[in-house]
Amino acid sequence: MKRRPQNIDYTRRKPIQARAIDTIDAILLACAQILEKHGRAALNTNHIAERAGVSIGTLYQYFPNKQAILIEIARREIERDRAVVMNAIIEGRKDNRAELARICIRALIASQTKQTAVRRAAFDALLAEGLAQFGSKSAPAFQQVTEFIQQNRKRLFSVRARQPSATILFVISRAVLGVIRSAIVEESPLLGTAEFEDELVRLVRGYFVAA
Repeated sequence: MKRRPQNIDYTRRKPIQARAIDTIDAILLACAQILEKHGRAALNTNHIAERAGVSIGTLYQYFPNKQAILIEIARREIERDRAVVMNAIIEGRKDNRAELARICIRALIASQTKQTAVRRAAFDALLAEGLAQFGSKSAPAFQQVTEFIQQNRKRLFSVRARQPSATILFVISRAVLGVIRSAIVEESPLLGTAEFEDELVRLVRGYFVAA
């Protein structure tokens, strides 16, 4: 029987004070260090708490299980990806000769191909909770990028760029990410080639530039 996605309480207690924020950061760092050094088989809440220098009770104040810790890491990775892409676009705007559509695609490819052991474990945990959970966490990150593209479509593509609907923005952002992630999972030799980048840029242009 197919497991139904659960609504996980990712963090039991929201950090407000600096000490609480530091504790959560220490827990996330400890989780990452264990994954990098020992792999997933060694990952459990007792090991994470010991590595973080906190009691197991303190860990459980913030996270119900190791899955929730991994999902918080994935959430932060998604936010980091969004920031990388946005910064690349903002920097590219300073150069009138820059092709912003290509800059956006190139930054997105670079952010998605950082497949460390930590990142893989974190995204596997997120996906294990179902695509609905994955979408709910990644949507805000996608939304800011797609809204920026919508507002700057003429600068990104051409003077003939059309006003995209919410449906167009949803489909094209997921299509591009789907292609990149498929190339990563399949370990495709196309990933990182100029042709791969060119075809993704062509795909995006085809959606935004009016016929």
